[in-house]
This record gives sequence, structure tokens and C-alpha cells, in this order.
Amino acid sequence: MKKKVELWKAQLQEEKANSHQEGNRDRDREVARIAIASIKRTIEFDDAIQIKRDFLVIIGAMNHL
Repeated sequence: MKKKVELWKAQLQEEKANSHQEGNRDRDREVARIAIASIKRTIEFDDAIQIKRDFLVIIGAMNHL
């Protein structure tokens, strides 16, 4: 009987540990989701083209477009 009680205690502790890890994982995922959602776009798709045009205008090579 003592062995069964010890086994149950061990299983309970293991379940608590797994539950705690899952809670941490869920919290970490939520933090990551919020961080990704808060990232602001700093460059647009066509910015590279505009930057190249601006550069060519600055150096006087506008006729190469």
C-alpha cells in the first residue's frame, strides 16, 4: 500500500510539473504573439526602387532609368 501511495505522489508531482511547463509555454507564446503584433513595418515593398531612383537623381544619372 505504501508503494502505491508513493507512486501516486510521484505521478501527482509529475502532472503538476507538466502543467506548470504548459502554463509557461502558453505564456511565452502569448508574449511572442504580442511582440510580433507590435512590430511596425519600417520599409515597404517598393522602397528599394524609390531609394535607387533617389540615389541616381543625386548622382546625376537620371537618364539611366
